[in-house]
Amino acid sequence: MPDMEKPSQLRPASPALVLLDPSFRLVSYNAEAIRLLTYPRDAREIHPLTRQIEDQLRLLLRPLRSSPPVALTPAFQSGRRQYGVRIFTLNNHRNGSSSNASYPAHAVLFERRDRQCADLSTVVSQFHLTPREQETLLFLTEGMTGKEIANRMGISPHTVKAFFRLIMSKMQVSTRSGIIGKIVRISH
Repeated sequence: MPDMEKPSQLRPASPALVLLDPSFRLVSYNAEAIRLLTYPRDAREIHPLTRQIEDQLRLLLRPLRSSPPVALTPAFQSGRRQYGVRIFTLNNHRNGSSSNASYPAHAVLFERRDRQCADLSTVVSQFHLTPREQETLLFLTEGMTGKEIANRMGISPHTVKAFFRLIMSKMQVSTRSGIIGKIVRISH
């Protein structure tokens, strides 16, 4: 039997999370985000720390804030690990405070990417996928069904099928399995 770590020795991945105001200015961040965005430097030696984090975020979020917006961002390196960036828009439901910029409006999640996972940004650029096709492809690679993708994207299952037909045409495959197979071939 191969030498494996015991489950008690495995350290679960901590999520790296940053909250931004409506103008994409820094509101809050957790320790994992600091570690990830300042690596390889020691965060205690960086003054001002907030400026360093804001500069890193500006670079990483540029593709997400472009016009038209890009649904997938390329992986970025922090040490020997690769991370993807996902941004979520938050709604402020406090009475009478919808214009208050001190409340978080965006949450940015940094997700560690598995080394064997395909870098979808390569696929997106190679096959010239639109932002909605990118989003559909991302959900497919997460194992979602057509109905689940439709619910997540707020569209009908028929529209999801249309996106898949467009993706398959661009990738020159005839099935959803063919899409995954092509992604795997490109990533190796």
